[in-house]
Amino acid sequence: MDVVRQFTNRCACGWEFRGTEDEVVDATIDHGRRIHNMEATPEEVLAALHEAATTTDPTDEAAAG
Repeated sequence: MDVVRQFTNRCACGWEFRGTEDEVVDATIDHGRRIHNMEATPEEVLAALHEAATTTDPTDEAAAG
């Protein structure tokens, strides 16, 4: 059984989205464009997602062990 890694992205305005990496990137770009009149590239969103994921993830088994 394949495990699909889930990502979460939150905005300072309170918006939050959880899904696969591609889903979160697309939703984040759409949110920024529609709500904040901001443009982001997929690379910028990915960099922010992976930076947040490497800080402290209490569900990460390696961090817990």
